[in-house]
Amino acid sequence: MKNAIRYTLLLAAVLAFVAPPVRAAEKVTKTGEVIDSACYIAKGAKGAGHVECAKKCADNGIPLALLEDGTDEVIWLSDADHTPANDTLKQYAGQKVKITGELAERGGAKLLVIDSVEPAS
Repeated sequence: MKNAIRYTLLLAAVLAFVAPPVRAAEKVTKTGEVIDSACYIAKGAKGAGHVECAKKCADNGIPLALLEDGTDEVIWLSDADHTPANDTLKQYAGQKVKITGELAERGGAKLLVIDSVEPAS
């Protein structure tokens, strides 16, 4: 029994140093531009000149994401049921928005589960 406890504690200590950092979900509001993730990551495409392409990409299943103001970080977005938020966000492609929801992070990737979205002022 003591060996099992020691092994468990040792394993937990090793995983604490090896596992990628995880940040539990927290309620936040983020502001930025709705982008299509593929064209932005591959070509830097964004803005008013990319709206129609972003909508086509969203219709074809490419996830829309948020390019956060001030950090230029790409944040993946989902609806409350953890499905891609393309239908919710397509009308905002290429526009600045303010999104409130639960933000989670693992290994540097961020996911914002949307509670509400509105145009940024």
